[in-house]
Parts: sequence; C-alpha cells; structure tokens
Amino acid sequence: MDNSNITFQDLGLSDAMLKALEKKGYGYPTTIQQQAIPEFLQWKDVIAKAPTGTGKTCAFGIPLIECLNPDMKDLQALVLCPTRELCIQIVEELRSLCAFKPWARIACIYGGQNINKQIDYLKGGCHIVVATPGRFMDHVNRRTLQIKNITRVVLDEADEMLDMGFYKDVRRI
Repeated sequence: MDNSNITFQDLGLSDAMLKALEKKGYGYPTTIQQQAIPEFLQWKDVIAKAPTGTGKTCAFGIPLIECLNPDMKDLQALVLCPTRELCIQIVEELRSLCAFKPWARIACIYGGQNINKQIDYLKGGCHIVVATPGRFMDHVNRRTLQIKNITRVVLDEADEMLDMGFYKDVRRI
C-alpha cells in the first residue's frame, strides 16, 4: 500500500477516535503515525525518532487511548516526559483525542504544582497519567498512585530526561 494514501481508518481505529481526529481536522496520518500506531496497537515495543511537529504525540497517544479499558478505573498507561510544559501539552492533546470517549480520565502530574490537588484528582481514578519522573516517583512513594495495572509506558523525549539527570528516576520506573 502506498503510504501517501493511508488513512486513519486504514489503521483500524475506533469510530470514536476517527470522529475525534476529524473534529481536530486531521485528514491523514503522518509518516511517524503510519509506522508507530499499528505497532503500538499490537502491543509491540517502539522506539521512534521524528522531527518536532510531525505528530509524535498522536503516534503514541492514539494507541494509548484505543487500548484503554473503560470498565477499569485503574491507571492503565503512563507517559513520562522531562518538563511540566510538555506534560501540559501532551495532556491537552490526549484530552482532545478523547472527545468522544468522555469516560477517559487523564491526569497531569508535575512538580511545582500543588500535590494535594493532584492527590484529590487521582482519588477519582484515572486511566492515563502524564508526569515528570520526579513527581511521578513522589506519588508512587506516597502510595497515592497505584501502578499495578499499567500496561503501557511511554518515555517521551527520553534523551532529554537523561540529559536533565532523571536517569535514576527513569531506571527505577
């Protein structure tokens, strides 16, 4: 199949996801999305590198959302990233992809934010956590975040996290 003609529908996405992508005005998957989404959906490990602005967040976000079990209130997926700005950006994108999956709950966890507000949000249950490594480990150590049912982990900008000194935190996770 010619990659330029692949549609999101060809990737076997749910009707709810296709509607969300249409609402966002996304017509065709980018190269990174065409290559990564099928692999993620088959539960394969993926290491991907692509330039800024090529849709990497959707490349991992779409499969994360598609694989969520709506009947489980437990944390099922974790996205680690190096900065609060990136956490916020990823959460906004994931929430927009959940436009037609209103049951999906996504938490944004990073340092410099009131931890008690984060704890209160987590008590309501969430399916996906997007976090910086340090604050994520803080919640795990406080037992305010249960990780036993996580089936997917994404290290976004892993090289940047390592450069920033998060090696020990990432390794512990």
